[in-house]
Amino acid sequence: MRCEIKFTFNKKLKTNKMVQLAVIGSNEFIVGFQLAGIRNVMEATDKPFNDLKNIKNDREIGIVVVEEKIMENLEQHEKQLIEASVDPVYIPVSTKS
Repeated sequence: MRCEIKFTFNKKLKTNKMVQLAVIGSNEFIVGFQLAGIRNVMEATDKPFNDLKNIKNDREIGIVVVEEKIMENLEQHEKQLIEASVDPVYIPVSTKS
């Protein structure tokens, strides 16, 4: 099962782009996404900013679900770069209930 999302990123030109969803986080965080059929999952290493930059270099990925703990542990300037990104869009998700 491949998860792709189609969205219009330039309404003026009516340009459509098919993008993939990626997930990055701890093993406990990503396993649920894997069970749901998401294939682009990455367990975060001890250098999460490098992991996030590597995902950014994959032009097919348009949405990245990030475990909130990873975002909290980034340096302030790193966090600002990730939050300002629009391609891909990084979405922090909390594991707290």
